Amino acid sequence: MSGLPPTWTAVAEALLIGLLIGVQRETVQGDRRPGLRDFLVIALAGALCGLLQQPALTVAALAAIVVFTTIYYLRATERGGITTEFVVLATFLLCYLTTAPDLNGPPLAIALTIGLVFALETKSQLHRFVRESLTQFEFRDTLRFLAIIFIIYPLLPEGAYGPYEFFSPRRVWLFVILVSSISYLGYFSQKLLGPDRGLVLTAIFGGLASTTAATAALARNYREDPERLTVYWQAAALANAIQFPRIWAILLVVNAGLAARLLPVLAVMTAIGIIKVLLLARLAPAEAGQPAPKVHLGNPFRLAPALRFGALFAVIQLGSRWAYSIVGSASAFTTVVAGALDVDAIALSLAEFNIEGRLSPDDALVGILLALTANAAVKTGIAWFGGGPSFALRLASSFLLMLLTGAGVLSFLL
Repeated sequence: MSGLPPTWTAVAEALLIGLLIGVQRETVQGDRRPGLRDFLVIALAGALCGLLQQPALTVAALAAIVVFTTIYYLRATERGGITTEFVVLATFLLCYLTTAPDLNGPPLAIALTIGLVFALETKSQLHRFVRESLTQFEFRDTLRFLAIIFIIYPLLPEGAYGPYEFFSPRRVWLFVILVSSISYLGYFSQKLLGPDRGLVLTAIFGGLASTTAATAALARNYREDPERLTVYWQAAALANAIQFPRIWAILLVVNAGLAARLLPVLAVMTAIGIIKVLLLARLAPAEAGQPAPKVHLGNPFRLAPALRFGALFAVIQLGSRWAYSIVGSASAFTTVVAGALDVDAIALSLAEFNIEGRLSPDDALVGILLALTANAAVKTGIAWFGGGPSFALRLASSFLLMLLTGAGVLSFLL
Protein backbone atom coordinates (compact mmCIF):
# COMPACT_ATOMS: atom_id res chain seq x y z
CA MET A 1 0.00 0.00 0.00
CA SER A 2 3.04 2.27 -0.18
CA GLY A 3 1.74 3.91 -3.38
CA LEU A 4 -1.51 5.07 -1.73
CA PRO A 5 -1.86 8.38 0.10
CA PRO A 6 -1.42 8.02 3.89
CA THR A 7 -5.12 8.67 4.56
CA TRP A 8 -6.24 5.90 2.21
CA THR A 9 -3.62 3.55 3.66
CA ALA A 10 -4.89 4.20 7.18
CA VAL A 11 -8.50 3.55 6.15
CA ALA A 12 -7.52 0.35 4.32
CA GLU A 13 -5.59 -0.94 7.33
CA ALA A 14 -8.50 -0.07 9.64
CA LEU A 15 -10.92 -1.98 7.41
CA LEU A 16 -8.53 -4.94 7.40
CA ILE A 17 -8.56 -4.89 11.20
CA GLY A 18 -12.36 -4.77 11.23
CA LEU A 19 -12.47 -7.61 8.71
CA LEU A 20 -10.17 -9.88 10.73
CA ILE A 21 -11.95 -9.31 14.03
CA GLY A 22 -15.42 -9.34 12.48
CA VAL A 23 -14.89 -12.65 10.70
CA GLN A 24 -13.59 -14.25 13.89
CA ARG A 25 -16.50 -12.98 15.99
CA GLU A 26 -19.17 -13.92 13.45
CA THR A 27 -17.66 -17.37 12.94
CA VAL A 28 -17.80 -18.06 16.67
CA GLN A 29 -21.09 -16.37 17.59
CA GLY A 30 -23.23 -16.34 14.45
CA ASP A 31 -25.99 -13.74 14.31
CA ARG A 32 -26.52 -13.49 18.06
CA ARG A 33 -23.90 -10.80 18.66
CA PRO A 34 -22.11 -8.05 16.64
CA GLY A 35 -20.61 -9.56 13.49
CA LEU A 36 -18.64 -8.70 10.38
CA ARG A 37 -20.67 -5.69 9.21
CA ASP A 38 -20.76 -4.19 12.69
CA PHE A 39 -17.01 -4.42 13.12
CA LEU A 40 -16.38 -2.92 9.68
CA VAL A 41 -18.52 0.09 10.65
CA ILE A 42 -16.69 0.40 13.99
CA ALA A 43 -13.34 0.18 12.16
CA LEU A 44 -14.36 2.93 9.75
CA ALA A 45 -15.50 5.12 12.64
CA GLY A 46 -12.18 4.66 14.44
CA ALA A 47 -10.18 5.53 11.32
CA LEU A 48 -12.26 8.62 10.57
CA CYS A 49 -11.92 9.90 14.14
CA GLY A 50 -8.18 9.40 13.94
CA LEU A 51 -7.90 11.21 10.61
CA LEU A 52 -10.09 14.17 11.61
CA GLN A 53 -8.30 14.64 14.96
CA GLN A 54 -11.34 16.22 16.61
CA PRO A 55 -11.33 15.23 20.31
CA ALA A 56 -15.03 16.04 20.77
CA LEU A 57 -15.98 13.84 17.81
CA THR A 58 -13.78 11.01 19.05
CA VAL A 59 -15.28 11.12 22.56
CA ALA A 60 -18.82 11.27 21.12
CA ALA A 61 -18.20 8.33 18.77
CA LEU A 62 -16.65 6.24 21.51
CA ALA A 63 -19.48 7.07 23.91
CA ALA A 64 -22.06 6.16 21.28
CA ILE A 65 -20.38 2.80 20.66
CA VAL A 66 -20.34 2.09 24.41
CA VAL A 67 -24.04 3.02 24.75
CA PHE A 68 -25.15 0.96 21.76
CA THR A 69 -23.21 -2.15 22.79
CA THR A 70 -24.48 -1.84 26.37
CA ILE A 71 -28.09 -1.61 25.19
CA TYR A 72 -27.54 -4.57 22.87
CA TYR A 73 -26.05 -6.60 25.71
CA LEU A 74 -28.90 -5.77 28.12
CA ARG A 75 -31.58 -6.63 25.55
CA ALA A 76 -29.96 -9.90 24.48
CA THR A 77 -32.06 -12.95 25.35
CA GLU A 78 -28.98 -15.15 25.76
CA ARG A 79 -26.30 -13.44 27.75
CA GLY A 80 -22.81 -14.79 27.93
CA GLY A 81 -19.61 -13.02 28.76
CA ILE A 82 -18.80 -9.49 27.72
CA THR A 83 -15.76 -10.37 25.61
CA THR A 84 -17.36 -9.12 22.40
CA GLU A 85 -18.21 -5.77 24.00
CA PHE A 86 -14.59 -5.26 25.03
CA VAL A 87 -13.46 -6.36 21.57
CA VAL A 88 -15.69 -3.65 20.08
CA LEU A 89 -13.81 -1.01 22.09
CA ALA A 90 -10.46 -2.54 21.20
CA THR A 91 -11.37 -2.49 17.51
CA PHE A 92 -12.20 1.21 17.61
CA LEU A 93 -8.92 2.04 19.37
CA LEU A 94 -6.82 -0.17 17.09
CA CYS A 95 -8.30 1.48 14.01
CA TYR A 96 -7.67 4.89 15.55
CA LEU A 97 -4.04 3.81 16.04
CA THR A 98 -3.59 3.16 12.31
CA THR A 99 -3.76 6.94 11.76
CA ALA A 100 -0.78 7.65 14.07
CA PRO A 101 2.38 7.18 11.96
CA ASP A 102 4.47 9.12 14.49
CA LEU A 103 3.90 6.31 17.00
CA ASN A 104 4.61 3.64 14.37
CA GLY A 105 0.90 3.03 14.70
CA PRO A 106 -0.02 1.07 11.54
CA PRO A 107 2.31 -1.92 12.02
CA LEU A 108 1.69 -1.89 15.77
CA ALA A 109 -2.09 -1.92 15.24
CA ILE A 110 -1.89 -4.82 12.77
CA ALA A 111 0.40 -6.80 15.09
CA LEU A 112 -1.88 -6.23 18.08
CA THR A 113 -4.89 -7.24 15.99
CA ILE A 114 -3.26 -10.53 14.99
CA GLY A 115 -2.47 -11.23 18.63
CA LEU A 116 -6.02 -10.36 19.67
CA VAL A 117 -7.59 -12.61 17.02
CA PHE A 118 -5.24 -15.44 17.98
CA ALA A 119 -6.25 -15.10 21.64
CA LEU A 120 -9.94 -15.08 20.70
CA GLU A 121 -9.55 -18.07 18.39
CA THR A 122 -7.73 -20.18 21.01
CA LYS A 123 -10.18 -19.42 23.80
CA SER A 124 -10.86 -23.04 24.76
CA GLN A 125 -7.20 -24.01 24.73
CA LEU A 126 -6.25 -21.00 26.85
CA HIS A 127 -9.03 -21.68 29.35
CA ARG A 128 -8.03 -25.32 29.61
CA PHE A 129 -4.38 -24.42 30.09
CA VAL A 130 -5.10 -21.84 32.79
CA ARG A 131 -7.70 -23.88 34.69
CA GLU A 132 -6.28 -27.37 34.36
CA SER A 133 -2.58 -27.14 33.55
CA LEU A 134 -1.14 -23.98 35.09
CA THR A 135 -0.34 -24.44 38.78
CA GLN A 136 -0.01 -21.73 41.36
CA PHE A 137 3.76 -22.07 41.69
CA GLU A 138 4.12 -21.94 37.87
CA PHE A 139 2.19 -18.68 37.78
CA ARG A 140 4.27 -17.28 40.63
CA ASP A 141 7.49 -18.23 38.83
CA THR A 142 6.15 -16.63 35.66
CA LEU A 143 5.83 -13.36 37.55
CA ARG A 144 9.42 -13.69 38.78
CA PHE A 145 10.60 -14.43 35.27
CA LEU A 146 8.88 -11.33 33.91
CA ALA A 147 10.33 -9.28 36.77
CA ILE A 148 13.94 -10.07 35.85
CA ILE A 149 13.22 -8.88 32.29
CA PHE A 150 11.01 -5.84 32.74
CA ILE A 151 11.98 -4.60 36.22
CA ILE A 152 15.57 -5.57 37.01
CA TYR A 153 17.12 -5.29 33.54
CA PRO A 154 16.02 -1.66 32.88
CA LEU A 155 17.37 -0.62 36.30
CA LEU A 156 20.89 -1.91 35.65
CA PRO A 157 23.55 0.63 34.57
CA GLU A 158 24.67 0.52 30.96
CA GLY A 159 28.40 1.07 31.47
CA ALA A 160 31.32 -1.35 31.85
CA TYR A 161 33.28 -1.58 35.09
CA GLY A 162 36.29 -3.27 36.67
CA PRO A 163 39.70 -4.21 35.23
CA TYR A 164 39.70 -3.97 31.45
CA GLU A 165 36.04 -2.92 31.80
CA PHE A 166 35.15 -6.61 31.85
CA PHE A 167 31.95 -6.30 33.89
CA SER A 168 28.92 -4.96 32.05
CA PRO A 169 25.88 -5.47 34.31
CA ARG A 170 23.39 -5.31 31.45
CA ARG A 171 25.32 -7.76 29.28
CA VAL A 172 25.75 -10.24 32.13
CA TRP A 173 22.08 -9.92 33.08
CA LEU A 174 21.10 -10.43 29.45
CA PHE A 175 22.93 -13.76 29.61
CA VAL A 176 21.00 -14.58 32.79
CA ILE A 177 17.76 -13.76 30.95
CA LEU A 178 18.72 -16.00 28.02
CA VAL A 179 19.52 -18.96 30.27
CA SER A 180 16.30 -18.45 32.24
CA SER A 181 14.24 -18.03 29.05
CA ILE A 182 15.48 -21.26 27.52
CA SER A 183 14.91 -23.16 30.76
CA TYR A 184 11.44 -21.64 31.02
CA LEU A 185 10.62 -22.56 27.42
CA GLY A 186 11.97 -26.05 28.00
CA TYR A 187 9.84 -26.59 31.07
CA PHE A 188 6.54 -25.66 29.43
CA SER A 189 7.32 -27.27 26.06
CA GLN A 190 8.03 -30.56 27.86
CA LYS A 191 4.83 -30.16 29.86
CA LEU A 192 2.66 -29.43 26.83
CA LEU A 193 4.34 -31.49 24.10
CA GLY A 194 5.93 -34.31 26.06
CA PRO A 195 9.50 -34.67 27.28
CA ASP A 196 11.22 -35.56 24.02
CA ARG A 197 9.36 -33.31 21.58
CA GLY A 198 9.54 -30.47 24.08
CA LEU A 199 13.31 -30.80 24.33
CA VAL A 200 13.64 -30.73 20.54
CA LEU A 201 11.70 -27.46 20.43
CA THR A 202 13.85 -26.06 23.23
CA ALA A 203 17.02 -27.04 21.37
CA ILE A 204 15.88 -25.42 18.14
CA PHE A 205 14.89 -22.10 19.71
CA GLY A 206 17.91 -22.19 21.99
CA GLY A 207 20.23 -22.70 19.03
CA LEU A 208 18.68 -19.76 17.21
CA ALA A 209 18.84 -17.48 20.25
CA SER A 210 22.14 -18.38 21.97
CA THR A 211 23.90 -21.73 21.88
CA THR A 212 25.89 -20.76 24.96
CA ALA A 213 22.75 -20.07 26.96
CA ALA A 214 21.08 -23.20 25.54
CA THR A 215 24.04 -25.35 26.56
CA ALA A 216 24.00 -23.86 30.04
CA ALA A 217 20.25 -24.41 30.44
CA LEU A 218 20.33 -27.99 29.15
CA ALA A 219 23.30 -28.83 31.36
CA ARG A 220 21.42 -27.52 34.37
CA ASN A 221 18.33 -29.50 33.41
CA TYR A 222 20.39 -32.68 33.06
CA ARG A 223 21.81 -32.21 36.56
CA GLU A 224 18.24 -32.15 37.88
CA ASP A 225 17.19 -35.13 35.74
CA PRO A 226 20.31 -37.35 35.44
CA GLU A 227 18.41 -40.40 34.19
CA ARG A 228 17.99 -38.83 30.77
CA LEU A 229 21.61 -38.19 29.84
CA THR A 230 21.26 -39.23 26.19
CA VAL A 231 18.17 -37.08 25.65
CA TYR A 232 19.82 -33.92 27.02
CA TRP A 233 23.01 -34.70 25.10
CA GLN A 234 20.89 -34.99 21.95
CA ALA A 235 19.19 -31.64 22.62
CA ALA A 236 22.50 -29.86 23.30
CA ALA A 237 24.06 -31.30 20.14
CA LEU A 238 21.04 -30.18 18.09
CA ALA A 239 21.15 -26.65 19.52
CA ASN A 240 24.83 -26.33 18.62
CA ALA A 241 24.33 -27.77 15.13
CA ILE A 242 21.76 -25.04 14.45
CA GLN A 243 24.43 -22.47 15.23
CA PHE A 244 26.11 -22.97 11.84
CA PRO A 245 23.12 -22.00 9.63
CA ARG A 246 22.60 -18.98 11.87
CA ILE A 247 26.20 -17.82 11.34
CA TRP A 248 25.88 -18.36 7.60
CA ALA A 249 22.71 -16.24 7.46
CA ILE A 250 24.51 -13.42 9.30
CA LEU A 251 27.46 -13.59 6.90
CA LEU A 252 25.15 -13.64 3.89
CA VAL A 253 23.80 -10.22 4.84
CA VAL A 254 27.24 -8.68 5.38
CA ASN A 255 29.51 -10.47 2.88
CA ALA A 256 27.73 -12.72 0.39
CA GLY A 257 30.98 -13.81 -1.25
CA LEU A 258 32.51 -15.02 1.98
CA ALA A 259 29.23 -16.70 2.92
CA ALA A 260 29.25 -18.59 -0.38
CA ARG A 261 32.79 -19.86 0.23
CA LEU A 262 31.98 -20.90 3.78
CA LEU A 263 28.68 -22.58 2.85
CA PRO A 264 30.13 -26.08 2.19
CA VAL A 265 31.97 -26.05 5.52
CA LEU A 266 28.97 -24.95 7.59
CA ALA A 267 26.58 -27.20 5.64
CA VAL A 268 28.70 -30.30 6.28
CA MET A 269 29.11 -29.41 9.97
CA THR A 270 25.35 -28.95 10.30
CA ALA A 271 24.66 -32.23 8.53
CA ILE A 272 27.14 -34.11 10.72
CA GLY A 273 25.59 -32.59 13.84
CA ILE A 274 22.06 -33.54 12.81
CA ILE A 275 23.15 -37.07 11.85
CA LYS A 276 24.74 -37.40 15.27
CA VAL A 277 21.48 -36.22 16.85
CA LEU A 278 19.49 -38.81 14.90
CA LEU A 279 21.88 -41.54 16.01
CA LEU A 280 21.54 -40.38 19.60
CA ALA A 281 17.76 -40.58 19.26
CA ARG A 282 18.11 -44.31 18.67
CA LEU A 283 20.00 -44.61 21.95
CA ALA A 284 17.27 -42.89 23.97
CA PRO A 285 15.55 -45.38 26.32
CA ALA A 286 12.07 -44.79 24.90
CA GLU A 287 13.29 -45.59 21.36
CA ALA A 288 15.31 -48.63 22.35
CA GLY A 289 12.26 -50.54 23.55
CA GLN A 290 12.95 -49.85 27.22
CA PRO A 291 10.59 -47.95 29.47
CA ALA A 292 11.38 -44.26 29.48
CA PRO A 293 12.25 -42.82 32.89
CA LYS A 294 9.62 -40.73 34.52
CA VAL A 295 10.17 -37.07 33.89
CA HIS A 296 10.26 -34.95 37.02
CA LEU A 297 9.51 -31.38 35.99
CA GLY A 298 11.09 -29.13 38.56
CA ASN A 299 10.74 -25.44 39.17
CA PRO A 300 10.23 -23.66 35.81
CA PHE A 301 12.20 -20.67 37.03
CA ARG A 302 15.24 -20.99 39.24
CA LEU A 303 17.30 -17.83 39.44
CA ALA A 304 20.29 -19.14 41.43
CA PRO A 305 21.71 -21.44 38.68
CA ALA A 306 21.24 -18.70 36.08
CA LEU A 307 23.10 -16.26 38.33
CA ARG A 308 25.97 -18.74 38.67
CA PHE A 309 26.22 -18.97 34.90
CA GLY A 310 26.11 -15.20 34.69
CA ALA A 311 29.03 -15.01 37.12
CA LEU A 312 30.93 -17.57 35.04
CA PHE A 313 30.23 -15.49 31.94
CA ALA A 314 31.72 -12.42 33.65
CA VAL A 315 34.83 -14.38 34.70
CA ILE A 316 35.34 -15.57 31.12
CA GLN A 317 35.02 -11.97 29.98
CA LEU A 318 37.76 -10.93 32.38
CA GLY A 319 40.07 -13.74 31.24
CA SER A 320 39.52 -12.99 27.57
CA ARG A 321 40.22 -9.28 27.94
CA TRP A 322 43.31 -9.96 30.05
CA ALA A 323 44.67 -12.36 27.42
CA TYR A 324 43.97 -9.86 24.66
CA SER A 325 45.82 -7.11 26.56
CA ILE A 326 48.90 -9.33 26.79
CA VAL A 327 48.98 -10.70 23.25
CA GLY A 328 47.69 -7.55 21.59
CA SER A 329 47.22 -7.76 17.86
CA ALA A 330 48.29 -11.38 17.31
CA SER A 331 45.49 -12.20 14.89
CA ALA A 332 45.07 -15.94 15.44
CA PHE A 333 45.04 -15.73 19.23
CA THR A 334 42.85 -12.65 19.17
CA THR A 335 40.32 -14.53 17.05
CA VAL A 336 40.32 -17.42 19.50
CA VAL A 337 39.87 -15.13 22.49
CA ALA A 338 37.07 -13.11 20.86
CA GLY A 339 35.29 -16.15 19.46
CA ALA A 340 35.30 -17.84 22.84
CA LEU A 341 32.36 -15.69 23.88
CA ASP A 342 30.66 -14.44 20.73
CA VAL A 343 31.12 -16.24 17.42
CA ASP A 344 28.56 -14.03 15.69
CA ALA A 345 30.50 -10.87 16.56
CA ILE A 346 33.86 -12.21 15.41
CA ALA A 347 32.33 -13.62 12.20
CA LEU A 348 30.89 -10.18 11.43
CA SER A 349 34.23 -8.52 12.19
CA LEU A 350 36.17 -10.90 9.95
CA ALA A 351 33.62 -10.46 7.16
CA GLU A 352 34.01 -6.67 7.36
CA PHE A 353 37.83 -6.97 7.41
CA ASN A 354 37.59 -9.03 4.23
CA ILE A 355 35.41 -6.39 2.54
CA GLU A 356 37.89 -3.67 3.53
CA GLY A 357 40.79 -5.67 2.10
CA ARG A 358 42.51 -6.05 5.46
CA LEU A 359 42.02 -9.81 5.49
CA SER A 360 42.08 -12.41 2.72
CA PRO A 361 39.08 -14.70 2.25
CA ASP A 362 41.16 -17.74 3.26
CA ASP A 363 42.32 -16.08 6.47
CA ALA A 364 38.72 -15.04 7.25
CA LEU A 365 37.51 -18.62 6.81
CA VAL A 366 40.27 -19.98 9.06
CA GLY A 367 39.51 -17.28 11.63
CA ILE A 368 35.82 -18.22 11.76
CA LEU A 369 36.68 -21.90 12.26
CA LEU A 370 39.12 -20.95 15.04
CA ALA A 371 36.41 -18.87 16.69
CA LEU A 372 33.97 -21.80 16.48
CA THR A 373 36.58 -24.06 18.06
CA ALA A 374 37.22 -21.64 20.92
CA ASN A 375 33.50 -21.20 21.45
CA ALA A 376 33.02 -24.98 21.56
CA ALA A 377 35.74 -25.22 24.22
CA VAL A 378 34.02 -22.59 26.36
CA LYS A 379 30.64 -24.31 26.02
CA THR A 380 32.22 -27.62 26.98
CA GLY A 381 33.47 -25.94 30.15
CA ILE A 382 30.03 -24.52 30.81
CA ALA A 383 28.53 -27.98 30.28
CA TRP A 384 31.02 -29.40 32.80
CA PHE A 385 30.24 -26.64 35.26
CA GLY A 386 26.48 -27.10 34.93
CA GLY A 387 26.00 -30.78 34.17
CA GLY A 388 29.17 -32.53 35.25
CA PRO A 389 31.85 -34.50 33.37
CA SER A 390 29.53 -37.13 31.87
CA PHE A 391 27.45 -34.56 30.06
CA ALA A 392 30.41 -32.35 29.11
CA LEU A 393 32.55 -35.15 27.64
CA ARG A 394 29.70 -36.43 25.51
CA LEU A 395 28.96 -32.96 24.21
CA ALA A 396 32.67 -32.44 23.54
CA SER A 397 32.67 -35.55 21.35
CA SER A 398 29.88 -33.99 19.25
CA PHE A 399 31.84 -30.75 18.95
CA LEU A 400 34.97 -32.64 17.98
CA LEU A 401 33.20 -34.58 15.25
CA MET A 402 31.62 -31.45 13.73
CA LEU A 403 34.79 -29.35 13.94
CA LEU A 404 37.10 -32.01 12.52
CA THR A 405 34.72 -32.53 9.60
CA GLY A 406 34.56 -28.80 9.00
CA ALA A 407 38.34 -28.49 9.15
CA GLY A 408 38.67 -31.30 6.61
CA VAL A 409 36.31 -29.59 4.16
CA LEU A 410 38.01 -26.23 4.72
CA SER A 411 41.46 -27.68 4.03
CA PHE A 412 40.14 -29.04 0.75
CA LEU A 413 38.76 -25.61 -0.24
CA LEU A 414 41.90 -23.60 0.63
